[in-house]
Amino acid sequence: MARTRRQPSERILIAGGAEDLVEIHRQLAELPENAYGQVFVEVALAEQIRLLPAPPRVTVTWLVRSARSSAVAPLVFADHGEALAHALTGWAAEWCVTGCEPRTSVWIGGADSPWIERARSMVQLELTDAGQQVQVEYGG
Repeated sequence: MARTRRQPSERILIAGGAEDLVEIHRQLAELPENAYGQVFVEVALAEQIRLLPAPPRVTVTWLVRSARSSAVAPLVFADHGEALAHALTGWAAEWCVTGCEPRTSVWIGGADSPWIERARSMVQLELTDAGQQVQVEYGG
């Protein structure tokens, strides 16, 4: 069955850091108006937040590391990738359930963070375990 303008497109999850903003911007600009989903962007400082071209049903959440404490004792602020990894695992816990959307497209940047590597694996496993068709792309 072909999708109509009223039917939602597949759900999307886009996540990355400040170093991925060009790719995140490109992907958002190419989404159809009826796309829906979540975008997480981790930045070091609030000054790095900018307007992104997200369709109306795509939520963009900025994760500012300097505004978050770290789980690593000697660090004052969240480590590179830490806030993004927590957001990804929280998203997976909420959205990767059996009987949910049959398809989710996922793009996750932040290739240089061990925090994000673990979260990527978890998201892919959770989607698969929920019986969803998985298309996970990695950036970086």
